Amino acid sequence: MRRCTILVSFLLPVALPVSAQDVKWQLVDTGVLSHSSHGGGIEMRIQPDPVPNGLFGSENVDDLLLALCNYYAPSVIPFVQQQTGIEDPNFIAVRVVSGDVVGRYVLETYAISDGKCGEAL
Repeated sequence: MRRCTILVSFLLPVALPVSAQDVKWQLVDTGVLSHSSHGGGIEMRIQPDPVPNGLFGSENVDDLLLALCNYYAPSVIPFVQQQTGIEDPNFIAVRVVSGDVVGRYVLETYAISDGKCGEAL
């Protein structure tokens, strides 16, 4: 995966049990991802600080991932395209990670629609 790093963070005001805690959602890495089912696309790696209780077992994690995707996509898509030369990405992916080398993650891929995240693939 080609990497382009953008370091930003924000508090996502989403009404979900996992985000009821005071959590910073930091965009820690971006780049091009080669996916076995969807081809080449853009990936955003996001790390919560602290990791919310129940994040990986939540039924509402899909809503959280879409909200994170739509928050960052308008700036990440053109940035990664400019930095890497990927002209027409097939998708945009959100990977929420916990831990460093050993940890957990959840990944969701979305169609790109008008510079934002469309339907989950």
